[in-house]
Amino acid sequence: MVQLNTPSYQSFTYGDAFADVYDDWYTRIAEVSNVEGTVALISNLSEGLDVLELGVGTGRLALPIAAMGIPTSGVDSSSEMLKRLTARDTSGLVTTHLADMASWLPAGPFKVIFCAYNTFFNLVDADDQEKCLQLVRDRLTPDGLFILEAFVPSNYPLLPTRGVESRHMTDATVLNITIREPSTGLIRGQSIEIKETGVTLRPWRILIKAPDELDQVAARHGLKLVNRWQDWHQSPFTSSSDHHVSVYAPITV
Repeated sequence: MVQLNTPSYQSFTYGDAFADVYDDWYTRIAEVSNVEGTVALISNLSEGLDVLELGVGTGRLALPIAAMGIPTSGVDSSSEMLKRLTARDTSGLVTTHLADMASWLPAGPFKVIFCAYNTFFNLVDADDQEKCLQLVRDRLTPDGLFILEAFVPSNYPLLPTRGVESRHMTDATVLNITIREPSTGLIRGQSIEIKETGVTLRPWRILIKAPDELDQVAARHGLKLVNRWQDWHQSPFTSSSDHHVSVYAPITV
């Protein structure tokens, strides 16, 4: 049995555990597979100026953005994720940094900083979420934008609660075991991949927040909401939306 676990959950635990299957598993999800719409909106809002992705992973978004000639940087706490990005980035288009996005971000300044597909929730300490948004504010240009994509907890039909669910892949069965702590918003999980060659444990955690809670945290660190859509195609956000793409700008005195 291969155990991709650590004695204590660290900022790199998720990335290191899922790096070898991330592109295969997650591109099956509609929100993740919408690369074209995501890249189009970010490139438009950046106006061709510097872009930074938080949780850049294997380069799913950063690489096509950089291929458009936009100066693109990415931060990730997982060396395993960044190894895969580097292998794909044969032209060296993306500047990568191995770092915890709650502790350090490159100086910039950046016209656009973005954090896609629930990646912000991978910061599983409330203080780390606060620290990250302060760093974001400090690294934006005066007219810069921070874009955050996440699900809406109250409307999201796939929100894990407690229990076991299974799904069948081409050559494996994956069991997902989850425990949710309603009082804190923390969800702890373990993906157990069962193959003929053995069993692999892939731990994960997320600390979820509703859109209005994210707005409050952002405001505490000098960021104001300027737009919110349901998706990267800028569909209207409504009370029944299960995802949001939120755009924040620096608060100026």
